[in-house]
Amino acid sequence: MSGKNKYRLTNIFAVISLASVAAMWGSSLMVFAVLLVMAVLMLSIERSKEEVKTFLLCSVCGSIAEYIAISLGAWTYKNPDIFNIPIWLPLLWGIASVFIVRVYNNFSK
Repeated sequence: MSGKNKYRLTNIFAVISLASVAAMWGSSLMVFAVLLVMAVLMLSIERSKEEVKTFLLCSVCGSIAEYIAISLGAWTYKNPDIFNIPIWLPLLWGIASVFIVRVYNNFSK
């Protein structure tokens, strides 16, 4: 697959991820399922160990940061599932991190 097609797919998966959160935020399990599929598809494009590590690190660190901010009263989620965050949020953090890395890599060529 060409670099442009990989970049296009990455963009499509990122848009679908955000759209699923916007459209289905009231159903955490449905959003979780869609984001899980998007994450697997996005990571399968490159099959890079570094991207998997980035995904996992940002999923964990992003969720911890959200938990801290929520605990300090910065904001709340309407339908929190665990630790006052939705169960799909770590997946969204991971997807966003891979998207950002790929956008950076595309522009730095």
